[in-house]
Amino acid sequence: MNRLQTIAIALGSVALAFCLGLIGGFLWGGHRQAQIDEGEAAKISEEHAVAMANATERYREAERNGQRAAASIEAVRQQEKENATKQMEVLRGQLRTGAERLSVAIDAASAAAAAENAGAGDREARADLLPEAAERILDFAREGGDIVRDLNACVDKYHRTEQMMEEAGEH
Repeated sequence: MNRLQTIAIALGSVALAFCLGLIGGFLWGGHRQAQIDEGEAAKISEEHAVAMANATERYREAERNGQRAAASIEAVRQQEKENATKQMEVLRGQLRTGAERLSVAIDAASAAAAAENAGAGDREARADLLPEAAERILDFAREGGDIVRDLNACVDKYHRTEQMMEEAGEH
């Protein structure tokens, strides 16, 4: 072998080693990059899972708070209804015994004779209701009161929900 062939073989070997080194480095670098990417993906996935868990817990806490608020509003409504029913029953009893009477204003011209006989003077002319009629009016009043309490409770629940939504939006 001559000197030129030896140099060519040496250069070829160096070039081959250099190419093999590049290929090996590229493959190892790609593998390493894949590991880094997997690690970053796992980190992002873990951070996402933690964020989702935190958001879920905040949602569930808000839901529990909303349920407690609704239950509180409902308890107040029920207590008010029970108190109104008790008051209504007391009034009914007083109407039945005659201890209490309900009356309505009447036309003064129609009652002029009654007013003269009673010596009422400037007082407003009134007519007493029969106890049965007074009880029917009380039934309407009770139903109306129940409806008003139900609607007020609905409005209170709406406002509480609106408040909770605003608070949740701040976080």
